[in-house]
Amino acid sequence: KDPPAKEPPTKDGEPPAKKEKPKKPVPAKSNIRIDFEQIHDRIQVVSIPNSTEGNLVWSPDSKFLAFSGTVGGKAGTYTISPPADLKPKLYSTNVGTRPRWIKPGNQLTWLVKSVPSVSAPGGKSASYPFVCLQSVSLGEKHRAAFEQCWRAMRDYFYDGNLNNRDWSAIRTKYSDVAAGTTNTRDLGRVISMMLGELNGSHLGFRTGSGSTRSNEWQLVTAHLGVQFDDEFPGPGFKVRKVIFGGPASKEKSKLNPGDVIVSVGAKEIAKGVSLASILTGPPARDLHLLVRNAEGKDRKVRIRPISYSSARSLLYEQWIRDNRQMVDKASEGKLAYLHIQGMNMPSFYRFEQELYEVAGEKEGIIIDVRENGGGFTTDHLLTVLTQPVHALTVPRGGTRGYPQSRRIYATWHKPIIVLCNQNSFSNAEIFSHAIKTLKRGQLVGVPTSGSVISTGIRSIMDVGSLRIPFRGWYVHGTGDDMELNGAVPDHVLWPKPGQLPAGQDVQLSRAVELLKADVAKGQLTKESELKKASQR
Repeated sequence: KDPPAKEPPTKDGEPPAKKEKPKKPVPAKSNIRIDFEQIHDRIQVVSIPNSTEGNLVWSPDSKFLAFSGTVGGKAGTYTISPPADLKPKLYSTNVGTRPRWIKPGNQLTWLVKSVPSVSAPGGKSASYPFVCLQSVSLGEKHRAAFEQCWRAMRDYFYDGNLNNRDWSAIRTKYSDVAAGTTNTRDLGRVISMMLGELNGSHLGFRTGSGSTRSNEWQLVTAHLGVQFDDEFPGPGFKVRKVIFGGPASKEKSKLNPGDVIVSVGAKEIAKGVSLASILTGPPARDLHLLVRNAEGKDRKVRIRPISYSSARSLLYEQWIRDNRQMVDKASEGKLAYLHIQGMNMPSFYRFEQELYEVAGEKEGIIIDVRENGGGFTTDHLLTVLTQPVHALTVPRGGTRGYPQSRRIYATWHKPIIVLCNQNSFSNAEIFSHAIKTLKRGQLVGVPTSGSVISTGIRSIMDVGSLRIPFRGWYVHGTGDDMELNGAVPDHVLWPKPGQLPAGQDVQLSRAVELLKADVAKGQLTKESELKKASQR
């Protein structure tokens, strides 16, 4: 064994002084006591006129609350000292993101192009410009972005079992592929392939895109507001139909069915020439047409074309008018037709308005959510369609009713039929499920797509953004997951190829028949109830 260590020699032979162990700091006793009883009643609102506050941050001693905003027309960072002093005081004219109030030096810092620092309220500001150069392994950066997407789905996807997929194996499958990409477009493709393994809706990855300068423009193909005859051999383009509300329906630039456009500007339209090659050019321009009518007479027409997106909007309105005319004719004016374009508030406000303008005194409504991409307004619609009736009001000399001013929205208690199809998505599917679940009316069409999950967005580094489905929707009573389980109509009816282009809407025709029967049945029930009441 090694000999025991000797004590170090000391001066004058005195024994070495004993080393004292450092004492642990004793935490200071706090006299603070929080009274939790009715604490929510002691919330104090700070209201600053004509100001929107953001970037809130407390000082280390909790005596000051800093925020960015505009007070008295002056933008900057302000402070208040609750609860005594709630009048905002200008702290600095600097405004940035991710503020941090640090204890050393009592400094408030932000992230901006140059990092400013303020010593204390009312103190002088200082900035520290810097340049930071970074060497990046592109492959490892893409791998890190991929891994972040993978973890986000693992932790936040609405189904904790990740649709029974082996998520770790999927990570292994794609991680090296992501690291082998050399641009964000290819990385986004790999991430999308990983997400595709979940077989879910409302998810996806979008890479960042650079913005173009505001003074740039692109060539566009003009739309004249007409539909052409595809079977016309040429030369020229023959007008088959004029779209209502489009430029060709206006008196100064009117075109008529049967007209043939012979030339556009100096370009004569030969046989076989494509429409795009003639009508593509700068946006916002007038076109000069040479038009030949059915009698062979030529005339010049000056027309300001519209975009294809504007033409689609006009065609949508035309489709609604055609459907309303068909329903009105088939029902002898007793039924109304309303289409809901999207589950958003503008579409909802239009629906509520048309309850008066279109439905009025009709006996039933066909509500169409075909081609509806979804949104969030199902419960608003159900408030209109399922509002409880608890009283009647009768003014002197008036008729029975209930004040609409007392109701949240205009209401409808008469029979309805709902139309849906494979292009009814998300909230439009929730609405279709709800109509069946609540037995409010019959559902006609084909099963919806089965794409129902609440979703959110998460940033992925500086590469892009990830759409994460975080909340599932389940049918009340059965517990069926609406994802991958579309709403199945009471009457499934697939249109045959060629019927819709020919103007034959078999789903709408079937809905008219069913709603007429529901209205007749309701009238018989009402007459029976009145008869029983009169005999009492």
